[in-house]
Amino acid sequence: MPVMERGALGVRITCWAIQEDEMRVAGRQIGLGFRFGVAALALLVEIGGFCAATHAQAVGAALSGLVTDEKGGAVPNATVSIKNVGTGVTNGDGFYSAPNLLPGAYEVRVIAPGFQSFVQKEIGLTVGAQQALNMSLKVGQLNQMVEVSAAPPDVQTSSSTISSTVDSNTVRELPLNGRDWTSLAALEPGVSNIPSQAGTGFSANKGNRGFGSQLSNGGHRANENTYRVNGIVINDYSNGAPGGASGLNLGVDGIQEFSVLTSDYTAEYGRTSGAVINAITKSGTDEFHGTAFFFDRDKIFDAKNFFDPAGPIAPFRRVQFGGSAGTAIVKDKTFVYGTYEGVRQNKPGSQTIFVPSDATRALAVAAVAPYLKLWPEAPAGTALIIDPTSGDTIQRFNVALPTISNENYFTGRVDQKISDQDNLSGSYFWDSGPQSQPDPLKNAIHQVFSRRQMANAEETHIFSPALVNTFRAGVSRVRGDINGPVSGDAVATDTALAIAPGAIGPPQIGVPGVLTTAIGLGGLNRFLHRWTSGQLYDDAFLTRGTHSIKVGFAFERMLYNVTEKLSPDGRLNNYPNLAALLDNAPDRLNALAPGGSNEVAIRESLFAGYIQDDWRFRPNLTINVGLRYELTTLPKDANNRIQEITTLTNCATPGVAPGPNSPCGPVHVHGFIANNPTSKNFEPRIGFSWDPFKDGKTAVRGGFSIFDVLPLPYEFGLNTAATAPFQIIGFDPAATLGGGIDTNISFNPNKIRNRFVDQNPKRADILNWNFNIQREVTQSWTATFGYVGSRSVHLSVAADDINLVPPVMTSAGIMIPSNTYQIDPNWAGANGGVTPGAPGGAGIRPVIFDGESTYHGFQAQLKKAMSHGLQGQLSYTYGNCKDTSSAPVTGDTYVNSIAVPLLLSKQYRIGACDFDIRETVVGTFIWDVPGPKSGTASYVAGGWELGTILTATSGSPFTVTTGGGGDPLNTGFNGDFSMDYADLVPGCNPIHGGVNYLNTSCFTTAPAVAGGVLVGNSGRNRFYGPGLKTVDFSAFKNFKFTEQLKLQFRAEFFNILNHPNFAAPNFLNDANNSIGSSNTGVIGSTSTSSRQIQLGLKLVW
Repeated sequence: MPVMERGALGVRITCWAIQEDEMRVAGRQIGLGFRFGVAALALLVEIGGFCAATHAQAVGAALSGLVTDEKGGAVPNATVSIKNVGTGVTNGDGFYSAPNLLPGAYEVRVIAPGFQSFVQKEIGLTVGAQQALNMSLKVGQLNQMVEVSAAPPDVQTSSSTISSTVDSNTVRELPLNGRDWTSLAALEPGVSNIPSQAGTGFSANKGNRGFGSQLSNGGHRANENTYRVNGIVINDYSNGAPGGASGLNLGVDGIQEFSVLTSDYTAEYGRTSGAVINAITKSGTDEFHGTAFFFDRDKIFDAKNFFDPAGPIAPFRRVQFGGSAGTAIVKDKTFVYGTYEGVRQNKPGSQTIFVPSDATRALAVAAVAPYLKLWPEAPAGTALIIDPTSGDTIQRFNVALPTISNENYFTGRVDQKISDQDNLSGSYFWDSGPQSQPDPLKNAIHQVFSRRQMANAEETHIFSPALVNTFRAGVSRVRGDINGPVSGDAVATDTALAIAPGAIGPPQIGVPGVLTTAIGLGGLNRFLHRWTSGQLYDDAFLTRGTHSIKVGFAFERMLYNVTEKLSPDGRLNNYPNLAALLDNAPDRLNALAPGGSNEVAIRESLFAGYIQDDWRFRPNLTINVGLRYELTTLPKDANNRIQEITTLTNCATPGVAPGPNSPCGPVHVHGFIANNPTSKNFEPRIGFSWDPFKDGKTAVRGGFSIFDVLPLPYEFGLNTAATAPFQIIGFDPAATLGGGIDTNISFNPNKIRNRFVDQNPKRADILNWNFNIQREVTQSWTATFGYVGSRSVHLSVAADDINLVPPVMTSAGIMIPSNTYQIDPNWAGANGGVTPGAPGGAGIRPVIFDGESTYHGFQAQLKKAMSHGLQGQLSYTYGNCKDTSSAPVTGDTYVNSIAVPLLLSKQYRIGACDFDIRETVVGTFIWDVPGPKSGTASYVAGGWELGTILTATSGSPFTVTTGGGGDPLNTGFNGDFSMDYADLVPGCNPIHGGVNYLNTSCFTTAPAVAGGVLVGNSGRNRFYGPGLKTVDFSAFKNFKFTEQLKLQFRAEFFNILNHPNFAAPNFLNDANNSIGSSNTGVIGSTSTSSRQIQLGLKLVW
């Protein structure tokens, strides 16, 4: 039944109910409407317009344009019908607008008295797109028809946003290693995978920064991106990319399509400043459709890695299996769709370990001998190596370290058509599973565990032909458990070997640079993350004249609970040489106080409102103007236990312990920061799109926008959990083994690790701008090229310690004075601040807000829409990113990061961003190979599909430091590595290339000068590692049994050319990689896998 309504211009409008044969996109949805405040708004505006798309999908597309006669005059009151949606009319300006359309293929019909009818077919609308379609009518009779079957140009003449869409065909048919759909975002210009991100497995760095694959866009940090599914933000506790413990974001078969917004997007988006990856899930239809699949990878299909030892390939097996199905529960009313995917993986790994020889073990005193069983005995015939520091012998050999992953992913969606004006939908996904791995000495097995959930409900209501409202509520929950013990051998679980209070086994024991550190059952730092984000949104779509207006608000309540347990069984890992361990010489023991690990419970709320106007200023010129306001409450601990050092100036006299009145002592505060930097967060967005030739085939576009990086919980969580009073760590400077629980551990409050947080952060402004030109080259080819820039100030910066000797500028360069105390010589001072520059006991972990970055990039793309069975694109980016720090959280954000930069000298920190990839080329194609459609020949020569992804990038930056451990600058840092940049020898080429990548003879330690030691001149991130080149290829064979049923055989080849993509060289600053070490500058691993082949079967009906 048609629903009759009267428009604001007095024109009768017919909005037709959706018919079954017109609804093959992803389920048809019309919602019930959240009416708060919107009804009143409708009474205040006189609106002429179109019966908008009626489905519960606020991330839908928009279609708008002008209907004119042959001379360019407006045709008012023309009837515009959009198949799958309904019928409406143009207003007095000849303008129509259909907001919030479900992505898919559409057909538009226009009729007007005195003109021939017009039909435009094959209009493809994508998620979040703003498509312009102007139509010109010819004078004639209505029974005469002008029909255009070709798709309109893929040129964005109504929006200045730089965006791309990855459609369902691309998601399904391109070769995806691990079937992670978010990795396809890197196909777009300006977006790149970060090769220096930490890998999954034994390191806590990956889990603490999120498990998903990290992406950089246009110079923005990885945690400045926003990921949305069905309009709900699903970023995790680190504000990073979503993903399970295996590092994958599953659910390919449940994704309809997703868009990637990279620059100058509209005011409806905020929260941070990077890319917006916006996905929608599939819906059911009246017919029963679905898939079932099984993918298998095995070592017998794979090539050896460049660095694999001689002999057979290590065992490897991964299977991915599952299916999807959708149908109607009540025809034309209730639709359901669901997916399941499981992953079972046994992935090989190996590590070279160093253990004491039998002769060395025999030299150990009786108290130490039981602990040496933590190191396995070397295989017979293993060569002896002499430790140059003690003369004792050790042995080196490789051990296999398999990683076991078990992950399960489920998603479901329900769509309910309540009436022609109302539609309701809801969706849910659940992703859970562990990944486990033994420690290098195989004493214990530890695991990381991830569980992610998202649920949302969305409702859309049509108030009038030109006022549509969508209300959405949802919750996203993430759990991450890092390095939890699973099992241990007899030595790792021997309580008789415990020396730390509350320990259940021996401590972590290490001789840096000599023996592989023994971790045991409780030697790893453990982390527990719990994240909950409750979200509310309301968006209203209005049309008035040539203005398409969208207004709305957003609310988010964030709850983040995090706990850190530093080596629960204690650490005894600073023996100066092997002889000291064998003789049971006293060493420094770090241990948790009994009950000394407590949960941080951060609470924060976000409020936002916006208005966006896409104004068709001229028939060939659209101006996009918007304003967003965002405010967050001050982040606080739910239990009001925050203790912080709030100033780093005017500290107490050296040698005098900080008392309760000390300006540098920790004080109780009610929030992590004192003043709210978000109270004036007005964010204007402005852009234009100009069609200079008025044919819809060219768009000259530009935009400028201001964003904010909000002070969200991830900036404070890890930093706080590692410090007092949430984690109380004591030490005994002269601990020994074999004597039972150590009773000499000091938990002196003046020597416990604490933190400093800048109490008055300034607004973290992000300025983005772009200029680009799009042009339809042929009917199916579109070219885009342009410039993108950004500037960021007052970003958060975190590090492991700030209690350092302040550097000074001299005529010879930056110098660390030798007779100067740290900022606070008393706090955590190992000797009470008596000696200038003496290392601290635990340090002061800072969060400051002085980070800056700049980015300038050229981006180009050549894109071919699907035609004649061929679809593809080629993207190119040349960009340069510089910043003062890439680390918004404590620790090593990336493998090329420096955990403790000299924060007191911004000049010392300036360099390339840790994720700076200068050049990126990415190409894809999908080809439905022509062949016979029927007969016997079709079973062999027909039904073939080919696909490929080609990627070539330049290398990642890295820093060369002096290494060797300790504190060569005498900064007072109590750590296990050097922070000092090496000095670059003038006229020397530091890059060899190949496996022996770095010419270490080009580097020396910085010289000592009168009054101190100079900081090296080589600088941060000055050098770049090897680039990356890889080709992934797929070949599919489809066996069609009926119109509805087919079986697809899939063969996917990852790195099909087996090109060894070398990782960065060993350059980091530890005792094993100091200048002059044979290890330094040598490449020992690859950044991608060797050639891997995946076979699969997929049944589609």
